[in-house]
Amino acid sequence: MSSATKKHPFGAIVLAAGAGTRFGEPKVGAMLPDGRRFIDVVVEHCLTSGADPVIAVVPPDTEVPASARGVVNARAKDEQVKSLRLGLAQLTNTDAAGVLVWPVDHPFARAESALAVVDAARRTGAPIVVPVSDGGRGHPVWFARETWRELMTVADGGARAVVRSYGARVLEVPVGDVGIRRDIDTRDDLTI
Repeated sequence: MSSATKKHPFGAIVLAAGAGTRFGEPKVGAMLPDGRRFIDVVVEHCLTSGADPVIAVVPPDTEVPASARGVVNARAKDEQVKSLRLGLAQLTNTDAAGVLVWPVDHPFARAESALAVVDAARRTGAPIVVPVSDGGRGHPVWFARETWRELMTVADGGARAVVRSYGARVLEVPVGDVGIRRDIDTRDDLTI
């Protein structure tokens, strides 16, 4: 663990409990063309970015990578923010300065982009940091601890509403990674 990580500890939450209705199965177990599961790739990238712990919020009976802590959300049809809250609850009694939130349906985002987001958060103290590529925001997103109360209580719109509420305080970090915006909703999205 680097000295910067020790001075600025953070966790990661992999949001992977959804039903994957349009995809045809839960994306947590979906495979990339190279044979790796989405969740394995995303957890590996979270670890590469320095996150500790990595919390994977998953449906029941899901094999979670050994390097992550699994938390079950048995309600696949719940809004994603409910999975985020389950993950945040695992971090409340830690010294984490923030959390990297990475939906499992963004397996093509690169670890380098996560490192850029974390580095920007560390350098600037911004409450929310988002990667940007080709003029659009993507994932993973950094939420400093000061935002967690809002994430836990936002009534409508989930994490997006919290991001919007921070307006100009959201730091955008340009990255050369179109994968941050590549949301895998259907099987066809894997071949584009």
